[in-house]
Amino acid sequence: MEAEEMTLERLIAEEVARAGPITFARFMALALYHPTLGYYAGGGVGREPLGWSGDYFTSADVHPLWGWAIARQLHQMWELLGCPTRFDVVEPGAGRGLLALEVWRYALERAPEWATALRYTLTDRAPAGSPLRSARERRLGAALAQMGVPTTATRWLNAPADAPSDAGAQGAPAAPAAEDGLVGCVVSNELVDALPVHRVEARGGELYEWYVTLETHREEAHGGRLVEQLGPPSSPAVATYFDRFRVPWRTYPDGWRAEICLEAEPWLRQATAALRRGFVLTIDYGDTARRLYTRDRHGGTLMVYARHQVGERPLVYPGRQDITAHVNFSALRAAGRAVGLPTAGFTTQADFLLRLGVREEAAAIAARRFPAADTERHTDRGQADYLRRGALRAAVATLLDPHGLGGFRVLAQHRGMPGAGHHLLGIAGAEISTRPRTPSPWPLRHV
Repeated sequence: MEAEEMTLERLIAEEVARAGPITFARFMALALYHPTLGYYAGGGVGREPLGWSGDYFTSADVHPLWGWAIARQLHQMWELLGCPTRFDVVEPGAGRGLLALEVWRYALERAPEWATALRYTLTDRAPAGSPLRSARERRLGAALAQMGVPTTATRWLNAPADAPSDAGAQGAPAAPAAEDGLVGCVVSNELVDALPVHRVEARGGELYEWYVTLETHREEAHGGRLVEQLGPPSSPAVATYFDRFRVPWRTYPDGWRAEICLEAEPWLRQATAALRRGFVLTIDYGDTARRLYTRDRHGGTLMVYARHQVGERPLVYPGRQDITAHVNFSALRAAGRAVGLPTAGFTTQADFLLRLGVREEAAAIAARRFPAADTERHTDRGQADYLRRGALRAAVATLLDPHGLGGFRVLAQHRGMPGAGHHLLGIAGAEISTRPRTPSPWPLRHV
């Protein structure tokens, strides 16, 4: 096949023509994570999918205050760990590095002793050397250099498991008792929602799975467009998934659809394999299993996003649109318990940010940067400061909106830090209700 003819649609169609129908999880893995043509590799052209010029925005895009709050929590984690001489932050799915930038800014300006101990590792699914990855590394490197961050204190890797401490060997074991490994925190934001999912449907008290196949059964790759096809569950893990979490799906009406992410639990194990002592902070949209897989959410949560528009056709334009689904946090908590990462707390992003003082910090910023809003309202400078204060208030409101970013969940887990949930500033023993409820109207991505 000529290089100029190669598209992700053709690659997927060839696989289906050769091997038969594939699970939606396999399709989603190719659409998002193919090393050269996948969405998170730049769609074959190095296009940046994140931010205002991309397909959706995250909390980090709304205002640096979000990064300030995360940094404050990380700083306190360092203190709870006894102020070790080295504190590693590992961020899987770091994207453009906006959080890393704000963490370093906080450390340098407010906690210089922590800054001396801080080491930051960003991991990215965009392959090293790809146009998208190179552009991200170049922009972040320039910004950190301007702030005075040592070049050896920040690094990019392909996977969290590649990030043992300097003293450790590659592929440090996951056992908490390992002598090598990291002391610090693994933090992710809007990553787990993009892990591949299986799509299932209940009919007559039985569970079926949706597969991806070709509209026609001709052998050629161009034989037809990609379509859905219903079949039996692809594995026992899919067939028994809801029973693991006591979801009463057999009582739900025919046609009830949902998504199953089998990769969330192995992802957590891999992402935290090198963590010897410290914390895991996972921020995403989703809920516990009993609140996520409800009768009322009969169509599932799968959505697609492109150019800040919500779509409903996941099989079209693979590699050129985002595909996402709500996170089952019960699975992450269960996986954590299995590998020595008990839950320290589970709360909403709004509550997390409020406990960390985001409103107080916003008020301090307004008074410091826009003073003329109070003293010179009648002047052009005063009017400009007044408008800037309004923009700041709007940004904070967006971060705290219970039907938007504020409704995201924050899961804190720990290794070797018993009782940490009672001390973490953003958690402080918080535990939201796990009772089923009517689905929240928040969008999966912010577009």
